[in-house]
Amino acid sequence: MQHPPAAFGGKTLSAFVAGTAREPKAAAPAQAAISVELREIGDMAPLVEAWRDLLRRCLETNIFLDPDFALPAFAYLRPRNFKILVAFEPGAERRLLALMPLALPAMRFGLARVPVHKQAALGLPLLDRAEAAPALAALLDAIRQLPAAPSALVFSDIPRDGPTFRLLSDRFADRGALRTFREYQRAALFPAADAQVNRKTKARKNDSRLLRRLAEHGSLSYRISRGAEAIGAMAEFLALESAGWKGASRTALASAPERAAFAGAMAEGLARSGKLRVESLDLDGKAVAMGLIIEDAGTTYFWKTTYDEAHAALSPGVLFVRELTNRLAAGRASVKIDSCAMPDHPMIDRLWPKRITLLDLGIAVVPGLRPRLAFAAEALHRFCRQAAKGLLLRNSSGKAPVAQTWRTRS
Repeated sequence: MQHPPAAFGGKTLSAFVAGTAREPKAAAPAQAAISVELREIGDMAPLVEAWRDLLRRCLETNIFLDPDFALPAFAYLRPRNFKILVAFEPGAERRLLALMPLALPAMRFGLARVPVHKQAALGLPLLDRAEAAPALAALLDAIRQLPAAPSALVFSDIPRDGPTFRLLSDRFADRGALRTFREYQRAALFPAADAQVNRKTKARKNDSRLLRRLAEHGSLSYRISRGAEAIGAMAEFLALESAGWKGASRTALASAPERAAFAGAMAEGLARSGKLRVESLDLDGKAVAMGLIIEDAGTTYFWKTTYDEAHAALSPGVLFVRELTNRLAAGRASVKIDSCAMPDHPMIDRLWPKRITLLDLGIAVVPGLRPRLAFAAEALHRFCRQAAKGLLLRNSSGKAPVAQTWRTRS
């Protein structure tokens, strides 16, 4: 799918990826052994291969910081006011040891963030697994020396059972410099343990009944598109999603030109690297439900799904997810399948029995009272935002103002 190039920082995306970037300004040295640079988004093109190498050896994978996903997101979605911190080991090769987006505070001594844009489901920084602790220390040392001088740093969507949280907890929890702002769960599938999920007799009979009724309208088939075929199937997905309630509420990927351009560029890059596939339940060769599946480093992400609302009475979305679940559980290609869903999702929570716990965390960058004040301000901001959402729900008679999304951010 072709989209016109969008300008970003005065460059088109093609120039952003392939062009010659200006020399970035270096932050003050973090440690004698590790150098840190604060780069503009447009300065990341020369680092793409080193970036990919870091992904292969990172402490904890984050597909949403894969350059094939992140570069289109940075270029087209244009997250506000952030840069990229990168850390290098010493020596001529300057191997990349860490990569972390950073949104700086508007006011001195405020709270910096590792931003997570609306199309991402994880906020993990990339840290070399063999040098994770010194690389993290180097990043924090560099943050302390920035002109904005943040007093604290907030991470969002960090898996509680992962090595990144353990690293942060080991370093900060014992000094009272770690603050949890939010803890929530979302559905996940672990094929080694969940090969027989969703096998209840009543549910199976109901699925069979719905399938028979759907089959009365034509021939049913299941399709998996990879590589070049995935790019074409992505166009189908965007059209199907736009035809439904997400299109009506302007939350579909294709509802805004920048989101559509991001989706096309992201799909092309991930399909080329073999990490994206598009699966669909077809009726007479036309999709009635579809899903976007991303795979990387032993983890599968069920990133997006949509269905044909003309057949809503027969639950094609549920039938598709059940078939997808059976295939994922039987395939054992991944250790974990992350639903990328919002907490308490009414459909996927019934189908996938396991949960992964994610956290929004704050860590103190400097000692003393300043980070505590920043933490208090952040907690108050979150409380007020949640209260405002509650008012919106009550004003709509207890129902969400728009139909529920597969993921609250999308």
